[in-house]
Amino acid sequence: MERRAIEVASLTKTYGTVTAVDDLSFSAAPGRVTGFLGPNGAGKSTTLRILVGLVAATAGSATIGGAAYARHPRPGAVVGAHFEGAFHPGRTAREHLRSYAPLVGVDDARCDTVLAAVGMTDAAHRRVGGYSLGMRQRLGLATALLGDPSVLVLDESANGLDPAGIKWLRSFLRSFADDGGTVLLSSHLLSEVEQTVDDVVVIAKGALRHQSSLDELRALAQPAVTLRSPNVDGLASFLRDRFPHSHTATRVGEASISGASAAQVGAAAFADGLEVHGLADGGETLESVFLRLTGEEVAA
Repeated sequence: MERRAIEVASLTKTYGTVTAVDDLSFSAAPGRVTGFLGPNGAGKSTTLRILVGLVAATAGSATIGGAAYARHPRPGAVVGAHFEGAFHPGRTAREHLRSYAPLVGVDDARCDTVLAAVGMTDAAHRRVGGYSLGMRQRLGLATALLGDPSVLVLDESANGLDPAGIKWLRSFLRSFADDGGTVLLSSHLLSEVEQTVDDVVVIAKGALRHQSSLDELRALAQPAVTLRSPNVDGLASFLRDRFPHSHTATRVGEASISGASAAQVGAAAFADGLEVHGLADGGETLESVFLRLTGEEVAA
């Protein structure tokens, strides 16, 4: 499989006075699954549609393997893309794929190959109108695979999948990337793709907020410690003296201390002679980090 990177450089898209994508730059590397993350309305779908030539950019560029989508002689053999809502309900899955096959230069045999690849051989002759959302997502992936591309661009393709479906998608995309493929997978829910992606690109209001490996994103989580003591007055004094600006009382005899580890708090409590009945590491979840980066509040 030819290794091709996705490069988005200073990309901007405006609709009248509305800026959907705002000077956006990021990359997605071969051999990696990149999560393209942001809340609904962040500009993800617009960016992906520009990438595959469905929308014209106002400024900047979006390339695959160093060239714009339309500049590739056979784009469908380079990039496979799936966006929601691209099925005729009266067609069977095989009929749907056969209608696309000539557009990407493949024969009917390839339709059967991709149906098998996504586990839909038994459903090939059923009408799409009777499919569940998860089955439609599999058919969308099969459509993206028709041209045997080295790059996959998938818009919310994990949406609607049950746990077994998400596990299957994770395994499939991992295998595709391990073979040298490039995957750009958009989602508005980090929790939906957290175990699937290697790298993350986080946007909000059309602008880049963060790009890194998933592990580097996890490292942004602010640590915290929950401390419990039966000595309420002693706990108050301990917090005031040791952690004056980084503690929050959660209930009587209990507090959360941010920016510290359980080992650090425990050592300080021992040194001060504070009786401790509970000490546990905690802190931000990865989803909380994502919401902080996008400027959204965590629901109470």
